[in-house]
Amino acid sequence: MARRLTMRAEDGTASVDPDMMQEAIQRLAAYEDMHDDLEARYEDLEVKVEERKAAGTIKGAVGNQLLAQKVALKTTLGMFEIYGIED
Repeated sequence: MARRLTMRAEDGTASVDPDMMQEAIQRLAAYEDMHDDLEARYEDLEVKVEERKAAGTIKGAVGNQLLAQKVALKTTLGMFEIYGIED
C-alpha cells in the first residue's frame, strides 16, 4: 500500500510536509492521469455501446461485456466524485 503524503487536520484541511512536496505533486499528477484515462475509456465504451445498440447486437456476449465494463468504469468515476476529486 502506498504511504500517504498528505495529512488531514481536524477541520478537514489538507497539508503536506514541504520536504515531501515534489513527491506529492508527482502522485497528484499520476492520479489526474489515471482519472483522465478512465474518463477517456468510459467515453469510448459509450460510443461502442451506442454502435451496438444501433446495430441491434447489444444483447450478445460482447455487448454484455461492454455494458459490464461501462458500469465498472462509471462506479470508479463515481468514487472520484464522492471524494471531491471530480471537477
